[in-house]
Amino acid sequence: MAIRPDLTGDDYHAVLQRLHRALAPKTYLEIGSRNGASLQLASCASIAVDPAFDLTVDVTKNKPSCHLFRQTSDAFFSAESPREILRAEVDFAFLDGLHLFECLLRDFFHTERHCKPNTIIAIHDCMPVETALTRRDEHQAVQVAPHHEAWWTGDVWKIVPILKQYRPDLIIHAIDAHPTGLVLVTNLDPLSKVLATAYFRIIEEWRSVGLGEYGIDRLFDLLGLIATSELMTDEQISRRFWL
Repeated sequence: MAIRPDLTGDDYHAVLQRLHRALAPKTYLEIGSRNGASLQLASCASIAVDPAFDLTVDVTKNKPSCHLFRQTSDAFFSAESPREILRAEVDFAFLDGLHLFECLLRDFFHTERHCKPNTIIAIHDCMPVETALTRRDEHQAVQVAPHHEAWWTGDVWKIVPILKQYRPDLIIHAIDAHPTGLVLVTNLDPLSKVLATAYFRIIEEWRSVGLGEYGIDRLFDLLGLIATSELMTDEQISRRFWL
């Protein structure tokens, strides 16, 4: 199993917190909340979608509204409109749902439809430092580095090469946030149908491609990591993002 050194940047929650502070989004959408650690960082009108919330913190604090949908993201997007719920486009989104690339791809293009060009979509777990972390079944018995035993990224690493191939118009920043990275996507096009139209072709192209075959070093070369220290201050963040 191929393995790389662990990412040395700040924890991804710290990076998300800085983005919230610097950009002050007015609307927020989150797919996959689990214990609410990321949801509590938002202080604006928010939507969170998770079929199995296990909240351990107060996620409503400082929010004018907070809508929780206990369902899958597919069920949510088929029945609800984030733009109508929030009465505005989504300013900031965080996608951390089911760690399967086809699910993340759907979450991405469904979310993009409710965004503005300068919206930021943050995506978690796209930088596995060990190929064993990319197994599609979280509970599959595999040998991993001892300190990686609680880590699982699934195969959502595929989203970056897919977006770069099919949507070269997007601006993609790969941040070396611990433990498995944070991808920030902007320059969105809510009218684009490229990914939805090509969805089945993309799945067919990528379903059998493993990270061992693709190459873990090739992936990280494609990502071109940005250190979390380059997103430390409001000024540094405003050089790349604005709302």
